[in-house]
Amino acid sequence: MAINYQEKYWRELDQLKIHVIYLGYYLESTIKIDRTLKIILAISSSGSIAGWAIWTNYQFIWASIIAISQVINAIKGYLPYSKRLKSLFGITNDFGALFLAMETDWFNVSEGKYSNEEIHKIHMKFKETRRQIIQKHLGTSPLPNNDKFMQLSIEEAKLYFSNFYGSEE
Repeated sequence: MAINYQEKYWRELDQLKIHVIYLGYYLESTIKIDRTLKIILAISSSGSIAGWAIWTNYQFIWASIIAISQVINAIKGYLPYSKRLKSLFGITNDFGALFLAMETDWFNVSEGKYSNEEIHKIHMKFKETRRQIIQKHLGTSPLPNNDKFMQLSIEEAKLYFSNFYGSEE
């Protein structure tokens, strides 16, 4: 069975692009969660203080709302989405840079300027770099799968490659 190393490289490039887009969707979603939580906490704290001042008969309710919002504010750094946000910023940037490096090498690969052995070595170097990036940013905490983001990413990657390479792979 003959292995087409250019095709393998192209498939890896395609998969990396899908993951770059997927991580972008994940990052955007996590930023929205973070922003929403911060807004809710700010409104509940401020609103409860104002409510307490206006409706003194319900002091226990207002005090409870303030206490709960303060507890949430104190623990939000330990919630999964909060840790995920930091990881996603890093991995999204690193994967984006890796994709650009791999796409830059694609020209020489596609033009036959590298031997199969050279293509294989370059391909394996990129795969190892990808593994290191995942380990660095996600470690033992992988992202939960999001089928919606994956489907959107596949479609967006197809459009990208179709626009820039005339291919829908």
